[in-house]
Amino acid sequence: SSGINAEWPLRPGVAGITAKAGYPEITVTDQKGTKGGKLDLTFKITSKDTTLDKTQVHIVKASKDHKFTPARFTVSLTVSGDKAIDGEATGDDLTCDDQGGYLIYYSRIPPPPGHGKPPGSFLLTIEECRPPRGVENQPTQDPKITIKDQKTTQGASLTFEFTLESNDKVLSKDKVHMVKASQDHKTSPVRFTINLAQTDNKKISGSAVADKVSCDDQGGYLIYYDRLPPPPGKIMRRQGPAPPPGGFMINVEG
Repeated sequence: SSGINAEWPLRPGVAGITAKAGYPEITVTDQKGTKGGKLDLTFKITSKDTTLDKTQVHIVKASKDHKFTPARFTVSLTVSGDKAIDGEATGDDLTCDDQGGYLIYYSRIPPPPGHGKPPGSFLLTIEECRPPRGVENQPTQDPKITIKDQKTTQGASLTFEFTLESNDKVLSKDKVHMVKASQDHKTSPVRFTINLAQTDNKKISGSAVADKVSCDDQGGYLIYYDRLPPPPGKIMRRQGPAPPPGGFMINVEG
């Protein structure tokens, strides 16, 4: 049956990874709400190959036994050209029953990924409600770091973007760092050219460029603010520790 990994709701972050060739890329972030409050969620669906149809966009709530029920949110969709859809989902009077994992999908529910979150998945947590199992053991991420896994080929140039956003902190560009990680939790400086722009005092947008990518560039990387986060706990995924906030992979074909 079409299900999703039991552990995926427990890993906060951004779902923006393409499930397989031909499936649209769905970008959405985890959400927080308050009891009795309102949800206002935005997301984006893009495709390089397929002409998109907004009638094929669905949002469902996921259970740990891989069952899905339609989300109770009001969904508004706007088609930008024929290969991009901007979406908004709203909900009033949030309760603890609304907390949990959700999935935005196009046409069909994608197969479970080999690791991490399925594309289009996000977690909704409600303040004053008991956190989902595993979430209470995770540190609060501030600033929130948004970055996707990357895929490229040997000899190619790789360019990717990322953002850091805070609700409370005044951010400083000189505290933003990027390192390459090893399995023994050691880190080394990256060879990429990094450019940072201060959008306002609580948001930093960044880009990284690498020329002539080689197999040595493949592996796990980490963007962090001010200081390295502690290694993630192993309870978060059956396959091993989930990436900490700001962690991402670069896969090099060939």
